[in-house]
Amino acid sequence: MSSKSEELIKKLGDRILTQTLVCQTIIDVLIEKGICTADEFDDVLSDNILDLEDRVVQNNELLNDVDIFLDDDEEADDLFTGGMFYGTVGEA
Repeated sequence: MSSKSEELIKKLGDRILTQTLVCQTIIDVLIEKGICTADEFDDVLSDNILDLEDRVVQNNELLNDVDIFLDDDEEADDLFTGGMFYGTVGEA
């Protein structure tokens, strides 16, 4: 792995660590101040995780539908190219 890649990975790791610490600090402050309980936070977090998982599944299904449409439809290329030919001159 190149030194540039290693540097980018280290920066990404540092950023993730920083975000994790900031989130944990905010959660701790909210719980300490009595704004929410740890159980309330866990419930909301679990709900958000489930919602995100559902969205990922829906987006995956949508992408699969688009792939199937593009594979099955011979005219699909014309939707994106406007019927123009981008090949060798004289073979259109």
